[in-house]
Amino acid sequence: MVDESVPKTDNRFGSQNNVIAIDEADFEVFDALDRDLASSNAGEAMRKVSVAGAQPPSHDTPNDRELEKLKQFTQEAPDRRDFEKTQNPPVLPPHLLQVILNKDTPVQCDPNVLPEPNHVMLNHLYALSIKDGVMVLSATHRYRKKYVTTLLYKPI
Repeated sequence: MVDESVPKTDNRFGSQNNVIAIDEADFEVFDALDRDLASSNAGEAMRKVSVAGAQPPSHDTPNDRELEKLKQFTQEAPDRRDFEKTQNPPVLPPHLLQVILNKDTPVQCDPNVLPEPNHVMLNHLYALSIKDGVMVLSATHRYRKKYVTTLLYKPI
């Protein structure tokens, strides 16, 4: 499909293609964005609102909805403090609070066998609080239908 209002050329396959002109200025991203915004209907409406200082109309037309979306984006860099790290660590997800170490097992079970862990508990490193100068770390992995829990005892 060829736009008849734009210059066209024949290609080697016998069909026609439209010709577009690319200026060196098109590679300047922000200038190109400003030109695109200026040539669009939403850009024209944004200019009218900013010059007149009036409130934009409610979302009555598709153009108004497009204008509202464009107002969220500007060429100004956001304040760095908005992206700084928080002072506190993130809250631990509740499913990781279910530790299988030191958990009571039912009487009919072998006391050396831990209960089957939840799938979200696998491949996480767990640390028990330091008691009697010993730190305990554990990790549970699954291989097919078997679960392997590795314990590391480190004197401190």
